[in-house]
Amino acid sequence: MRKLYQKSFKKFFYNDLIKTRAKMKYTQAQMASLLEMDDRSYAELDHGNSCCSALTLVLYLIYCCNDPMAFLESLRKVLEAAEDDAA
Repeated sequence: MRKLYQKSFKKFFYNDLIKTRAKMKYTQAQMASLLEMDDRSYAELDHGNSCCSALTLVLYLIYCCNDPMAFLESLRKVLEAAEDDAA
């Protein structure tokens, strides 16, 4: 189940990250700086090739999300749907 959660979270975070970066009109380098990440590490995240660390998630919620609670509520629904799919 943990792998399913990780896969679901990775996809959810990737989609939200891409939308947010476009909305903010930031480059990958600007987002990397905002999230205190190396440019290459951010590029991997931005392409959906990796998942974020807990610190990156926290910085994203603080500096990029207009409504962190809405983000978390959407994430909860995604994880619950993953549970249902696995059952």
